[in-house]
Amino acid sequence: GIPLFGQEETKIHTSVETYPHSSALGEGVPAWVAFDRKVLRFYAYFQEAVHEKREEQYRIRRCNIYFYLEDDTIHVSEPKYANSGIPQGTLIKRHRIQKSSDSNGQHYVVADLNVGKEITLYCKTFKIVGCDDFSREFLTALGITVPESGKFPADPYQVRRQELLSRMKPTRPYEPKSSLKKFLENDRHVLRFYCVWDDTPSVFGDARHMVVHYYLSDDTVEIREAIPANAGREKNTLFLRRGRLPKHKQRFEYGQQDAKQSPDEFFSDRDLTIGAVLHLYGRPFVICDCDEFTKSYYREKYGLEQFDPVSLDDYEEELFSEGDALVAAAYQQKEPVQPMIGSHDTPKKDSKMIQFDGVVLRFLAVLQTSKQVDADRKFVISMHPVDGSVSVFEPHQRNAGIMGGKFLEKGKIKKPDGENFYEASDFYLGAQLLFHRHPFVITDADNYAKAFIEEHPEIWKKQG
Repeated sequence: GIPLFGQEETKIHTSVETYPHSSALGEGVPAWVAFDRKVLRFYAYFQEAVHEKREEQYRIRRCNIYFYLEDDTIHVSEPKYANSGIPQGTLIKRHRIQKSSDSNGQHYVVADLNVGKEITLYCKTFKIVGCDDFSREFLTALGITVPESGKFPADPYQVRRQELLSRMKPTRPYEPKSSLKKFLENDRHVLRFYCVWDDTPSVFGDARHMVVHYYLSDDTVEIREAIPANAGREKNTLFLRRGRLPKHKQRFEYGQQDAKQSPDEFFSDRDLTIGAVLHLYGRPFVICDCDEFTKSYYREKYGLEQFDPVSLDDYEEELFSEGDALVAAAYQQKEPVQPMIGSHDTPKKDSKMIQFDGVVLRFLAVLQTSKQVDADRKFVISMHPVDGSVSVFEPHQRNAGIMGGKFLEKGKIKKPDGENFYEASDFYLGAQLLFHRHPFVITDADNYAKAFIEEHPEIWKKQG
């Protein structure tokens, strides 16, 4: 309007004065037409003091400053963060904002906003740390140098909040994320394989036919035995209950230790094919055939076309390879069949059998392992010098969490070299023994064993 008598006319500066006058930018065209829907966006923050809490003295509140080129209006909004505890959203509605009370009515223009500058809007000082690509290119075209974008300072509340959430988040490695989807898609879809376990090396053993069920809904395996009529066995068809089947023969513990196993440590549908030899807990299984649903599944998913049945005779050497040391040792350690009464081939007792008949040496041993669950377990090792057989018994302990009883059945045990068997001379205080991958250390012996060792020093002269 017209100034009063005695007042000087104040010129209000706008952003139009900063823009270059050219036809390209709309010379002779109003600003609200030339710069319609063109907005500069700046990333800023302001520091808010906190007086009511002991854990924090201030908060860093991030904001977005929008500058509208058509009319020099400013709009400030705060992004919403979950569980912040403060109202967020629009902080300052869109309008022209004066710089200060003594600015003679001057408002903020485009030249007042840049990266690294501080502007005060209604007693709140905003520190601009960055801008978007359009704002950077527009200011550069006006001849304004725009510094590189900086980083927001750390907010003490957000840092403490993230630490709290990280402790609350459970760690469940190797768990499938789409277990429910997999269950719904593959429920009641079961792969069926016909296998043979060759148990002929054992006493009275024969080829035992098995049916392996692989459940696609949760990758579990169940094994049932196909017992023919008049087989002489009980009609208990369940050979292995349903569960995840590990590829290796090491002992799996329940609880958190078992949850850390990788999915690659267990059998999957990729490992089950016709002709494959599976070593399940020390027993070799040969997959000989499968049903029609299984064939169609592998044909659609993996593109397999060859499903010819195989015979057990082609796998005699592979079933008992050196890699399956436990199975081979178990078969070799079986005692020979005793001859029938009245046979002339009855073996005669030698001097060793007469001298050591009925002698049992008992030793106290512990497991040499780093696992805390096995640290306090104690075992009684019984050594029979008459035939070199060994048995291991675990006494019951209260509140130990482990069921005691027979740990290893009586029989000959091979040494780690795989050639010789353990003898009486290998058992003494401090001896380290390896029974089927279980390391034992002898810590004590009973009085009878100590007296027997003293009476027969010629047996333990190697350790003397």
